[in-house]
Amino acid sequence: RRLNEQEACRVFDALGVPAAKSAVITSPEQAVALDFPVVAKILSPDIPHKTDAGGVAIGIATPEELRRAAAAILQRVRAGHPQARLNGVLVQRMEKGLAEIILGYRRDPQVGPVVVLGVGGVLAEIYRDIAVRLAPVTAEEASRMIEQVKGLAVIRGYRGMPRGDTAALARAVAAFSQLAHLEPRVAEAEINPLIVKAEGQGVVAVDGLLVLADH
Repeated sequence: RRLNEQEACRVFDALGVPAAKSAVITSPEQAVALDFPVVAKILSPDIPHKTDAGGVAIGIATPEELRRAAAAILQRVRAGHPQARLNGVLVQRMEKGLAEIILGYRRDPQVGPVVVLGVGGVLAEIYRDIAVRLAPVTAEEASRMIEQVKGLAVIRGYRGMPRGDTAALARAVAAFSQLAHLEPRVAEAEINPLIVKAEGQGVVAVDGLLVLADH
């Protein structure tokens, strides 16, 4: 029922939410055609919380560092999660931006498909600063969601801070909300984080999950 991260991001990319450039290796010795620095993450549909499982390494600067990091990730995860299906190691170009967003979708049993927008990263579960709408939404409605989330003042030019690409974010929220048209096949989905770059530079998803319904 749960897709791995690469599969989930392919779905989001097809909808119109761009994902960070990546490659999958199945052994530490494999080379990747990506610019360094990169991030390495365990690729498994059975391990949604990769950091907690010891399955993430960031700031990898060279191919040799990548080889060591991938070997260590596979060793830790196999030891801690012997029953998990492992699809390899996802190597992803490191992305930087002005803010990290959490973008979620779920099929609520009472009201139907909903899309959720909030401050992402490790702060998502602490502040619960979110906007919720019935899905799908238009880019105009997505812009109102962005205005509603207090923590996103950092990309709205608050006190002279650099403006983020809120137009690209609104388009991404609207595109992501189109998962509602796949209902009831999709039970829930999440991008955390979706990185918002400077105005005119777009957004990019660097982690994602997608869970299919039982039926």
